[in-house]
Amino acid sequence: MKRLTLAEASAILIGTQIGAGVLGLPYALREAGPILGVIVIILTGLLTLLTALFVLEVASKSEGKSLSKLTEEHLGKFGGILMFMSISILAYGALIAYIAGSADILSSLLGIRAEIVAMIFWLVMSLIVFMGLKTSGEAELILNGVLLSAIIISIVLVFGNISPEYIRYANSSAALRGVGVALFAYVSHMVIPELLKGLKDVRITTKAVFVGYLTPMILYALFILAFIGAFGPETPELATKVLEGLYGSLGRWIGLLLPLAAICTSYIGIALSQMDNIREMLGCSKISSWFLAVVPPLAIYFAGLKSFVNALWLAGTFGGVIYAGILPTLMYLKVKKKEVNFHLHIPHGIVYLSGLVFLMVFVYSLASLV
Repeated sequence: MKRLTLAEASAILIGTQIGAGVLGLPYALREAGPILGVIVIILTGLLTLLTALFVLEVASKSEGKSLSKLTEEHLGKFGGILMFMSISILAYGALIAYIAGSADILSSLLGIRAEIVAMIFWLVMSLIVFMGLKTSGEAELILNGVLLSAIIISIVLVFGNISPEYIRYANSSAALRGVGVALFAYVSHMVIPELLKGLKDVRITTKAVFVGYLTPMILYALFILAFIGAFGPETPELATKVLEGLYGSLGRWIGLLLPLAAICTSYIGIALSQMDNIREMLGCSKISSWFLAVVPPLAIYFAGLKSFVNALWLAGTFGGVIYAGILPTLMYLKVKKKEVNFHLHIPHGIVYLSGLVFLMVFVYSLASLV
């Protein structure tokens, strides 16, 4: 495997996250209000950064293994299966959302049937994933430049329309309902063992993790503040669609190309990790694991699950909480009992608190379905 650079590794993390979060967050938190929405996204970001560091510490003790295999090693066969299933739920939910989102955007831009452009998007992105980690990192680096520029332009365009009425609005119960999508916006934990494998240095990988989590956190906060502050409860499912009403054809193109770039970057990172997850856990060949990673989401999309934010909520709540919160915390505590030479020394109290918070979010999410 060709060695990754720090920039490529950071780009994979940023792209995997921003592609997920920047699209659905304003809509998911629109009823909470902009200030509470920003608080939710920052607190969620700090918690997931912490558990991402747990994953890195554990991976550094058993380099070369996927997240599912690491969980199996430290939490037993059941733990490995639970992690594999959680990652699969999250990955498939994400990939379905990206296929659905790309179909809506491209059909609007090109005037072609959504099903046809969904197939084209799926084929191009899936081929990049099949070509491997280094090719994916190079593609992410290019796409991230486009993505970050478009996000910053969108924030600047909308900021002047923030309404004092919407800024003052707050609804705490609505904020809690948006936690599932907020969690999903940061869940790139399955990529971290792959990055460590590609960078071959735990200290450089730590830098990539901090850059890869703090950059999206800042952009998410500004994006939520701008769009919910300007449009409040009327924020659409794909937030950037409102740009057309403000800036005509220019706004329309920016508002559609931004989420398309975001979807592309995230599809690559998540599909790549799911492919490796399947290959290690099921012992499949490269082509079989690729097939199992990318074909089921396409099939489910055509079977009828085409709501973007619903897919993100499902993935974030029932995949993300377990895979990015509860299991990494348990693994870290287990390994810390045996290892004293840790790269980062995190107090036990903080570790237990993070696990408790994720457990409470999971219980609340289950209760909200009743």
